[in-house]
Amino acid sequence: MTRTIISWNVNGLRQRHERNEFLKIFETRPDIVCIQEAKTSKVKIHPEIKRLSGYHIHCAPVPEGEFNEVMLISREKPQEVIHGFGIPELDDEGRFIIADFSSFILMNCYFPLGVGHADTLEHELAFYDAFLASAADLAGTGSPVIICGDFSIAHSDDDVESVKKHAARQVGTTHAEREKMDALIRLGYTDAFRMFHLGKGNYTWWPNGFHIPERHLGRRLDYFFVNDPAKATIAGNDILADVEGSDHCPIRLETTL
Repeated sequence: MTRTIISWNVNGLRQRHERNEFLKIFETRPDIVCIQEAKTSKVKIHPEIKRLSGYHIHCAPVPEGEFNEVMLISREKPQEVIHGFGIPELDDEGRFIIADFSSFILMNCYFPLGVGHADTLEHELAFYDAFLASAADLAGTGSPVIICGDFSIAHSDDDVESVKKHAARQVGTTHAEREKMDALIRLGYTDAFRMFHLGKGNYTWWPNGFHIPERHLGRRLDYFFVNDPAKATIAGNDILADVEGSDHCPIRLETTL
């Protein structure tokens, strides 16, 4: 049996639903859908989404008045769901979910952009440090681990259509950020997409690229990473670039776990 996992930065769940762009992703009955940048609270999720037949919804808890940034919608109910790293100043942003599905562990993350008054590069790197510690702990369990989400970083120049002259100083392609992804690989995780696709031309985000004709000069910011016990089960990892709506498109992983 093959299990299908979809990861998608929707850039606002309510907006995607109001424009009839979200529920289409369920037409093929994926087993798990991981959402980033939901920009909503659990109580404001549209009832039509809550009534999805055969699915369970999990949201990262956040302080009252704040948004959930990640959600997980799954056909199988996880044995356990963990929200956050145990660091309140990071966990309150609702960017992180770990779900234990018995046969494997799934981590869904929405990483800070590293741009802005509060969302600084230092904040992004601190989030990455907490994430890497959690990824190391999961790798140490010996269980198959799948990590997905919007990483906010183009890992290599092959993940950027147009490499700017000062890319090393541009947030999203700095050495400090790329080193965090290198550190994840040193922990034993593999970029699943690169198991099947090499070179440039494969992107998941476009500046203002909400419609396919505008999708050029992109970046690959959305990833599935798998540890060695999960790697042998991966049957495919694709970019669903024909799905419109968000400035990100969904990515899909096929696994026999």
